[in-house]
Amino acid sequence: MKKMLLTAAMLVSAWAANAQETVYVCQGKSYQTIAISSAGDITFSADGSTVTIGANGTFNTADVDSIVFAQPTFNEDAGTNEILVAYSGTAATVTMGSGVTGVTSSINGAHVTLTSTNTSTEYTYKVSGTTTNGSLTIVGDYKLTLDLNGCSITSTTGAALNVDCGKRIAIILEDGTTNSFVDAATGSQKACFVVDGHAEFEGGGTLNVTGNYNHGMKIGEYLEIKKSTGAINILKAVNDGIHCGKGKVNNDNNYFEMKGGALTVKNVGGDCVDSDDYGVINIKGGSLDLTVAKDGKGLKCDSTFTMTDGTINFTCAEDLGNGIRTNYYGFFNGGTITGTVSGNGCKGINGNKSSSSDPVQNGGFLYFNGTNVTLTVSGGNYVEGSDTTKCHGIRAEQILTQTDGTINITVTNSEAKGVSATATNQKGGTLNVISSSNANAISVDGNF
Repeated sequence: MKKMLLTAAMLVSAWAANAQETVYVCQGKSYQTIAISSAGDITFSADGSTVTIGANGTFNTADVDSIVFAQPTFNEDAGTNEILVAYSGTAATVTMGSGVTGVTSSINGAHVTLTSTNTSTEYTYKVSGTTTNGSLTIVGDYKLTLDLNGCSITSTTGAALNVDCGKRIAIILEDGTTNSFVDAATGSQKACFVVDGHAEFEGGGTLNVTGNYNHGMKIGEYLEIKKSTGAINILKAVNDGIHCGKGKVNNDNNYFEMKGGALTVKNVGGDCVDSDDYGVINIKGGSLDLTVAKDGKGLKCDSTFTMTDGTINFTCAEDLGNGIRTNYYGFFNGGTITGTVSGNGCKGINGNKSSSSDPVQNGGFLYFNGTNVTLTVSGGNYVEGSDTTKCHGIRAEQILTQTDGTINITVTNSEAKGVSATATNQKGGTLNVISSSNANAISVDGNF
């Protein structure tokens, strides 16, 4: 007993010497906190059945698992079909539920690889904890659920997350949690947050992604942000903020679709959202806040762009940026768009005519059927050698048609155009273009 008392006294002395502030008395999967300043002496009863910590109470020693001086974490019990991945500093643990078969784990420090041969049961991979030198890789051939439950993963070697599956991946942002992923500045990774498959986001939490090497997020096929989704923030990307699509013409799984939530993309070197190689973009709800890079696009698709609801706000302050660019048809059927177009050679909304070599042909048509658009245009010409790129609020390389909604464009630079199209077809709605120079307000086939 004297040895136990001496050990406790030494622990308290060591804690005080390290200027720690709290003692944690652990009982099962809970703990009681005691301020070190009031801990006093730690004494045991004569028979060792109880321990008293200063004036803070007496505990049955049989109920006390440990007395520690760093805030403890407790592994959860895994559900039948759950796989729990918990990070703590430079280490990680994996706990598998009783129903999980065909999944093996490899852990190197805080770098976790899970390999599955399962082809019949959807498992849930639940991720929590923090590491500044780790990663998570999941390899398999069957759909799965990725439950992000308050995790922060920074990799120093490659991608922070890599799900190599090719199937539907349900990604849950647990309500009330913040989940952060940061990749290395070197390597060969496609992105910080990589999903080779169909990604469907839901849950009211927050996801922060920082892409230090290539894209922020790379999704192999379609990406869907559901109504229940909280906030997705691409804080930085050397290339595109979000890059999705398979690069196949007429592929049903080749799209970016947003039904809800809040998406913010900034500090990118490429496009904010790129539905790659003939992919489509569908905006059905939610809000987007996009900061466009030089020569980048806020929303870019080589096929059809459709907006039926939601809000889009973009800022094109760097030269040659496009807020929205579609290389085929653009349908603006509802919702609200606001944009600032101040970079030289920028376009707010650009209906680009496909080149003769593109598989998707006959682009350059824009249809405004209910979306309310407000644009402020202050950029001028961008001149490079003998080439001059003009700044436009809305540009349709073929025909701009309006049947409903209100379009308000304010132009404050005499070099800029409010609207430019080969032809316009005004069937309804309101189109207001105000130019401070009384010039270049609306250009139809070169005529004002």
